[in-house]
Amino acid sequence: MDDEGSASGEELSREFSGLEVIRTTAAAWWTGCIVLGVKRALQRGDRAVLFFNQDVTCTPDYFARLAETVSRRPGALIGSTVIYAREPGRVWSAGGRIEWWGRGIRGLYHGEGVSRLPAEPFEADWLFGMGTLVPSEVFREIGLPDEKRFPQAWGDVDFTLRARRAGRPLLVAPGARLFHEVGDYDPRVAGAPGARTYLGWLADSKHNLSLSSHAAIWRRHGPRFLWPFSLALRVVVLLANWVRLRILHPGGRRDE
Repeated sequence: MDDEGSASGEELSREFSGLEVIRTTAAAWWTGCIVLGVKRALQRGDRAVLFFNQDVTCTPDYFARLAETVSRRPGALIGSTVIYAREPGRVWSAGGRIEWWGRGIRGLYHGEGVSRLPAEPFEADWLFGMGTLVPSEVFREIGLPDEKRFPQAWGDVDFTLRARRAGRPLLVAPGARLFHEVGDYDPRVAGAPGARTYLGWLADSKHNLSLSSHAAIWRRHGPRFLWPFSLALRVVVLLANWVRLRILHPGGRRDE
């Protein structure tokens, strides 16, 4: 996908033969770009779609490892293991877990060494958008990712939770590994945020910590009738987490 007037699309198509660039006249954000790609893939009759990000690179055997898991579990959504690009021995994410009455939505194996990963594919409650393979029939069963409600963050969470609710297995392939250039939202890379910055992230509808996106996820997928109480617990966890980050990363960023 490429914004109107940008030269990056032409540069990429010259570098990679066979690459098709889809142009947009306005910002489509992550979920909108994924939807454009999915629609094009379905038009072509492709059997599966691989969600990907611009800030990840893959190991040489990545596609072979992914294909191996697909052959063993056809019909499942297959997620990747994402590793810190600057710290290749440490996991950034390997699927996610949900604790409606605990920590809420969290990543699996975050910050742990790659040696802690299981040897075989394992189940997850939801999958990250970077490096998730989706069989094309899933889109016909549950629809496309929700680009209206989740334009940037949480579109992957919502979509994979919908797939899981429809009976589709969600698996992580531990050997299919991506290296992620993590942004400033990760305190392990950029240090703990100041209070004003952290509160700004909670108020930003396109940030990973967006409270409005949290509320939409909890309303759609959380405990029936009791989701407001579960969401309130999640907010407490988020605020407590900021304190924890300031303790763990005392030399982190401070607001001006």
